[in-house]
Amino acid sequence: MRLKTLAPIVLFVLLILTCDARAQQSGKAVASSPAWNDNSLITVQQTRGDPTRPGDVKIEFYGHDAFKITSPTGLTVLTDPWRNDSTGLYPKWFQNEFPAIRVDIVLSTHAHFDHDAVERPNGLMVLERLVGQFKLGDIEITGLADKHKCEPAPPEDSGSASAPLHVETCPPNNVIAFDNAIQIIETGGLRIAIWGDDRPALGPSLDHYLKNVDVLILPIESVLTRVEVYAIVGKYDPKTVIPAHYFLTGLTTDASGLESADDWVNDQEKVHHADVRRLDSADLTLNAADLKGSHHRVYYFGNHFEKK
Repeated sequence: MRLKTLAPIVLFVLLILTCDARAQQSGKAVASSPAWNDNSLITVQQTRGDPTRPGDVKIEFYGHDAFKITSPTGLTVLTDPWRNDSTGLYPKWFQNEFPAIRVDIVLSTHAHFDHDAVERPNGLMVLERLVGQFKLGDIEITGLADKHKCEPAPPEDSGSASAPLHVETCPPNNVIAFDNAIQIIETGGLRIAIWGDDRPALGPSLDHYLKNVDVLILPIESVLTRVEVYAIVGKYDPKTVIPAHYFLTGLTTDASGLESADDWVNDQEKVHHADVRRLDSADLTLNAADLKGSHHRVYYFGNHFEKK
């Protein structure tokens, strides 16, 4: 009888010891991996920072119009993460999903599927179509409200079957998906402008924000024509231009209809004799000293993009 009584007690003690050991191991694992929360942002709030202070700024290309920008103090901003259309109206544009990377701030210039997958990254905050100013630490972001490039829709016969499907894409009565907010990110003494899919001719009230930006990221070949790019670069006189929104081998599908930016880059190099830097990786580090004296320099990521 004693053996029968002791057996359950021994098993119970062993179970408690096993669970305790597992809990300790789990605790060690959690302790070794810092939590992803706003602790770092609380620290930044306390220490503040200066976006105009010169320092190294890292730019990583995640394909299409997605760029991760890291400030000199380590704050990160991700622009326009992409996804495939979920409505069935468009074919599959991308061969995989956007990676679930950790970033402090996620930006989106407009509400199109190839720019607004803001739920995919692990972002501590999301600023969709920001208009106005946002400042944190050594990063300041200015959003400029404007409009997506559009083609005027032909008039519809009110009696036709397609009439109920008509939506206006051009201002002033465009649908919200054709609003676009250009984002200017200032950090490390550099001003980096993310054009999104904005129209080529802006209102004069926006010109002073874009005059003499250091880095201008433009959707070349697939949204803006060469003539439009030439006019924009000539008007705003950036120190450097980075092509975006183009076909990428290993990421973009043929069904997307996107084109490579190779021909435009070749044209800049051979016809316009521009200072073209063809990058051999998916990241680039810039600072004010690097760009001093540069004039419309081209940095081209080609088919290099971050996959993790």
